[in-house]
Amino acid sequence: MSGCKKQAIEVIDRLHSESRLEYPDYCTIHDGLDEIDTLRDRDEELEELWSQFSDIPMNPETECIEAPFMGWGPGVGREEIWHWFDERHSKGVVYLLYGTIQQYDVTMERYYKSLCDDCGTSDCAYNSAGECRYPQVFHRVPIITESDGCMNYIRREGDG
Repeated sequence: MSGCKKQAIEVIDRLHSESRLEYPDYCTIHDGLDEIDTLRDRDEELEELWSQFSDIPMNPETECIEAPFMGWGPGVGREEIWHWFDERHSKGVVYLLYGTIQQYDVTMERYYKSLCDDCGTSDCAYNSAGECRYPQVFHRVPIITESDGCMNYIRREGDG
């Protein structure tokens, strides 16, 4: 049980014990808290909220919202809100952004390939068929200098 749900039950229990909440209302609230939504139902609600989130103005320089959205006020970073959705949607924020996980994989693969030129070190652990896979593993470009070459080079095990 989540901390928020536990706290809500404690509040309604206290209100009922103090006779500030009638028994039928207490039962209705308790039943609502105990009801378990299906993943499909929850995801549909989250997708509707995601759609509403897309209408919230965003400062392109700071990537912060410029209007209130749900409990967040102006100035909250987009990634904080994305993280909230990612924790709750069964397929995560990637699905909400791209519609399918497969589309994300294809898009990200193209992106990571664009980060690093074709690799000339065939014995590097990150080299696969002449293609540098370092950006796909670490989500950043490897450090390459003119004098020393790739600073992230690791000799593949088994290569002399």
